[in-house]
Amino acid sequence: MRPVHLRNLDLNLLMPLYALLKERSVTRAAQQVNLSQPAMSRAFERLREVLGDELLVGRRGRYELTARGSTLLRELELLLPRLERLWAGERFSPRHSMERVRLSMTDFAASLLLPRLMLVLAERAPGLRIEVAPPREGSFEDASAGRVDFIFSPLAAPSALRVEVLFEEDFVCLVAKAHPFAGKQFGLREYLAQGHIVIDTENGRQTLVDRPLAEAGHHRRSVLQVPFFVSGALALEGTRLVLTVPRRLATLAARHARVRTIEPPKEIRGFSYAMSWHPRLEQEPLHAWFREQVREICADL
Repeated sequence: MRPVHLRNLDLNLLMPLYALLKERSVTRAAQQVNLSQPAMSRAFERLREVLGDELLVGRRGRYELTARGSTLLRELELLLPRLERLWAGERFSPRHSMERVRLSMTDFAASLLLPRLMLVLAERAPGLRIEVAPPREGSFEDASAGRVDFIFSPLAAPSALRVEVLFEEDFVCLVAKAHPFAGKQFGLREYLAQGHIVIDTENGRQTLVDRPLAEAGHHRRSVLQVPFFVSGALALEGTRLVLTVPRRLATLAARHARVRTIEPPKEIRGFSYAMSWHPRLEQEPLHAWFREQVREICADL
């Protein structure tokens, strides 16, 4: 990559670049920045030449971002609001922010945190946009690459990310109210003899439950495999199945489903639930403020 000096950059191309990457259309981008379509086409060609990348490629009658285009769009979404505040001499104001925060979280975290979070944001940052994506195998890489801002997960994050434990949690078993087991706690043999609803968190396993069992040479009998805790809880009624869930989620589920709780075998341990983010967001005012709101919510859980 050739060295580029700031004094040689044509900053007039910055907004056309952002519009092109966001809209993926020369016509719509031209309308957004008040340029004629021929002028936007010339800017597009100039950007391709300066950046040494196609930025947008045509596929099946539409434009798609190249890898470089995707990276530039993510960076500009962070950079442009900062530049606007810097130029205007304004400090970050949650109440006036129109920015976006992208979260990766399990349905456990979504069920537990989002209702409280959205109440807080409605009062303190009504213009803030929240986008939530389910966790996937590459979620931590998404944070490093700038595709998400925060990861909420009980899994160990790579050392390159900042990590903050939000709360400690343990598991409990949910069963239908009419389930024949009458005890208060499953022994390991009794637990393994049950049919289970398994929450698929990684490769068909409920990682925090099935991994320690597998390491001890044990395996559950999976009858139903689902991606979400809430759907699993609602599927219990009228069955003899067992769903192993975080205790706080069991409390929520009991309000909406005809279920009761049984303590799990002692071999199933608790876990820490954490928030992770990339160090580049450490001092970013919006993200620092957002972390404070999450901490405040979790302190009352």
